[in-house]
Amino acid sequence: MAKQPSSQTYNVPIKSQAAPGARGIFALGLTSRLDAATCVMIAVSVVTAYLVLPPLYSVIQTSLFTTKLTGEIDQFTFQYYRQLIAELSIIGPFLNSLYFSIGSAVFATLLGGSIAWVVTRTDVPLRGLGYFTAFASFGTPFILYTIGWLLLLGRAGPINYWLKIFFNQTSPVINIYSLLGMILVESLLWSPFVFLMLAAAFRSMDPALEEASSVCGARLWQTLRRVSLRLMLPAFFSVLLLIFIRTFESFEIPALVGLPGDIRVLTTSIYLDAQKLPPRYGSAGAFAVLLMLVVAGMLYLYFRITREGERFHTVTGKGYRPAVIHLGRWRYVAASGLVIYSLVLLVLPFLIILWASFLPFYMQPSVEAIGKFTLKNYVTAFNFPKITDSIKNSILLGLGSASFVMILTLLASWILVRTKIRGRWLLDFLTTLPLLFPGIVMGLAILRFYLFVPIPVYGTLWILLIAFATRYIPYGIRYTHSGLLSLHKELEEASYVSGASWFNSMRRIILPLITPSFLGGWIFVFLLSAKELSMSVLLVSPQTPVVSVAIFELWENAQIGELAAFGVIWTVILVAVAILYYAFARRYGIQQS
Repeated sequence: MAKQPSSQTYNVPIKSQAAPGARGIFALGLTSRLDAATCVMIAVSVVTAYLVLPPLYSVIQTSLFTTKLTGEIDQFTFQYYRQLIAELSIIGPFLNSLYFSIGSAVFATLLGGSIAWVVTRTDVPLRGLGYFTAFASFGTPFILYTIGWLLLLGRAGPINYWLKIFFNQTSPVINIYSLLGMILVESLLWSPFVFLMLAAAFRSMDPALEEASSVCGARLWQTLRRVSLRLMLPAFFSVLLLIFIRTFESFEIPALVGLPGDIRVLTTSIYLDAQKLPPRYGSAGAFAVLLMLVVAGMLYLYFRITREGERFHTVTGKGYRPAVIHLGRWRYVAASGLVIYSLVLLVLPFLIILWASFLPFYMQPSVEAIGKFTLKNYVTAFNFPKITDSIKNSILLGLGSASFVMILTLLASWILVRTKIRGRWLLDFLTTLPLLFPGIVMGLAILRFYLFVPIPVYGTLWILLIAFATRYIPYGIRYTHSGLLSLHKELEEASYVSGASWFNSMRRIILPLITPSFLGGWIFVFLLSAKELSMSVLLVSPQTPVVSVAIFELWENAQIGELAAFGVIWTVILVAVAILYYAFARRYGIQQS
């Protein structure tokens, strides 16, 4: 048998006087790859650092220094933090944020987890409806979804109207502008996210202990309570913590539902301080630092839990196929629950928006109101320059941010997965750091930074593109990282041995093979960018309107008809993209996170 080349082949010197042999060609390919890897890491690290570090510096500097009207730093001070403590202005928003996040996370986890268990572990009909509902919900803008519920459950909404007649009352039965109302809408908004995350865990559960419980004579509900739910506790707790983090930093529902009810949370406190005349950027910065510290602590706990969750070997990624639980006559009851969930989550909010879009002014659903139907709002939506410019700008920002984020994170993931270069931990840290920034904090930080830095992006689409790209780097890294981990490096090595450059190997080998993950991440980032409000509301200018802010302003101006027509058009566009995302996810097994 011929002797195999040793690992020392990698270090064989190549003499320029003679043509290199097979070993020399391989060593040359490896050297070129390492040089390319170093250059790529430096370039990606510089770009990522430019995106991530200035906002961090800006928000800390804003909270610790006073500034002159020219933007120059005046003096170091703790006065903004002292004011928050002395005036007790931090206690109310912080407690409201805490109650709101805990309630939303618990209810969303229970609702989404229940739907996930029914869909993945039972023989319920219409199981595909659960997945379709979850993915289609990504196409509904958060702000429009919230407005739909305000129209349904508002003081003049149809539900309160019918409840007042039923209970013979004159005052509204349901007060949506309350902390409970905020929790209800927020938890419904996040329940599809919980469904997708827990559905994967339910599908991969090892059925051995459940089968042992059944053999020992335990009934279905005893097995579910004593075995299944306990096995899923790590997954449930990690999802609960993640939803807590995301609701703690949310802005849309606290702004639209909380502020009219005089309920302030940390995110709306930052927004209100930044919108005052003159703006109180120092106080907003102090609120922002507090919010970031809480998010950082929760993220640290989340990463610890998910990392240590590997100890629970009964819930793994192996090819387990848990036994389907036969519900008998209850399967139709469960199917009815799925239909009701889909109606409540998607259909009702959209139908009330669609109803309002055909009326010259908002009216209760009735036969009389049908006689006033008109297409005037749609004509206005198609012909009004600000609306058409908003759609164009949002699409451009979605395309630009999704493309930039996925290319940048593909290169970063290749460095993290394929190389052993010293210092790559710094790149890993930089791509994770944006998770610390709630959207409103990111918007404030980028606003302050580019107000006084001589880079002419303030008031243009470029500042929004920078904000979106920075915010969504962690989401892109998840898709590209998982895609590269599933791709064996032997194909890439074969390309180098054949004489291909790093660029050609990336273009012709790596990118085609991870296309499902890459496109899945691209569509996801596009949808997030197209719906984003919390950063946009601080960064847009009259020359750069975007859809989410335009809808927000129409709602504040009580232009319900124009808002509804505009929202229907935009929702149709985004839902079409979301259905495309659903098709990719279903065909290639892409999981949402």
